[in-house]
Order: sequence, then structure tokens, then C-alpha cells
Amino acid sequence: MKGSESRVIYGVNPVTEVLLSGSENVERIVLSTSKSGGATAKVVAAAKAAKVRIDRVPRAEIDRLAERAKHQGVLAILSGKYSYTLLEDLIEQWRATGEAAFFVILDSIQDPQNLGSLIRGADCSGAHGVIITKDRSAKITPAVVKASAGATAYVSVSRVTNLSRAIELLKEAGVWVTALEAGEKETLYGVDLTSNTAIVLGSEGSGVRRLVKESCDHVVSLPLTGRVNSLSAAQAGVVSMFEVMRQRLG
Repeated sequence: MKGSESRVIYGVNPVTEVLLSGSENVERIVLSTSKSGGATAKVVAAAKAAKVRIDRVPRAEIDRLAERAKHQGVLAILSGKYSYTLLEDLIEQWRATGEAAFFVILDSIQDPQNLGSLIRGADCSGAHGVIITKDRSAKITPAVVKASAGATAYVSVSRVTNLSRAIELLKEAGVWVTALEAGEKETLYGVDLTSNTAIVLGSEGSGVRRLVKESCDHVVSLPLTGRVNSLSAAQAGVVSMFEVMRQRLG
């Protein structure tokens, strides 16, 4: 299933990771004529190893291609659009691993920086995939790729129309679904996350929607003891993901 996002990604880490991932969609790498050595050398080495063409252009041209985002003088042109993974395929990919399932479900995460950070956390904590909504959600854009530090090259992302139905499909596959919501008496640390698990995270403004929560097996919170009574969506999500990993590491 195809998305409708830009064919441009930028930033040293995202460009390096997409080259190292073995993606066949990289048409060429564009480097600023003012950049050399250091981190840029890593991009050049990865591009040469992948046999991808490197073009040197004035920084103003990269500014134009990246729409003046912070690109670090490095940009990649990709053929085709970002490919989302069908939920059914995501489930089959997990089953093929023989591992206990671990999915991250994002309900209405609209900020690209948060989405990128959560995908990065999903990769680092060993999640089998991320599920987002078609409506009321950020898409995989160059800003998201950069915020993920290139993790979008490795993490399968499924984009669904009906999140409650997606949760039902996961439950039919034997996955237990836990939503994170501020103020709940039961905490995440009291839930067994070593079996097939999906964590549901909502937006900072409204949290997980009511109908989505009603589809979950558990609704829990993260205990907070400081004077600030909340975490950002990305912070809470990464803490939750690493609690899954912590329990599985024993």
C-alpha cells in the first residue's frame, strides 16, 4: 500500500541509514559543495558501497530541494513513494520471527517530531511494527524521517482507516492490547508485557480516543512523582516501549 509523501529525505543520519538499509529506491545523493569530511564522509562511503550516484551542488540548491529545512548539507532523492505495510502483512512479518509480538499503535499523533521520535524508539526497543491512522495523524514525511534518525528505513509502518478494527485484528491474532492514559490507577508496571503485546499511545492534547480505549484489554498510566504532571507523547511512548523490552530481558 503506497503513501503520498515526498521523495526527498535529508540529514546525515537518515540518508546514511537509508543507504545502509539496502533500499533500492535511492536514485542519488546530493551533497553541498561546502561540505566535506566528518559526518559527510560517512554518507559518501555508504553511497559508494551501495553504488549510488553522488552529486555536488551549491547549498542553495539543497535549500530549495529540502524546502529550507535543516538538511545538514546532505539529501537523498528516492524513486517512488513511501511504502506503508498492510496490517495483515505486518502480522505475518511478526509471526515469521517466532518471537512474542510487540506492536506500537499511535492514535492521532499529529506532530512529525513526535512521530519520528516514536518510530526511532520502536526500532531501538525491538518493536515489530508501528500502526498509525490515515486521519488525524502525521504521515511519513522528510521531517518524520529526520526525526527518526533514519529508523523509518527499518521499521514497518502500517496506516489504517479504523484503529478499533485494527486492534480487533491484532487481538484475533493473539495480541494483548494496552492503552496508556494519564490518571489511570493501574500502572504499566503492573501489566505482564512478555506475551504478545501492543501498546497504544494517544496525542498530547486528547490522549487515546474513547472508542479505541474500549477496544483495549488494559488502560494504564505511567506513575509520575515530580512537580510537572505529564510527559510528552514521545517521552511517554519511549518509556513504555523500553518497559516492554526490560520485562522481556528479565
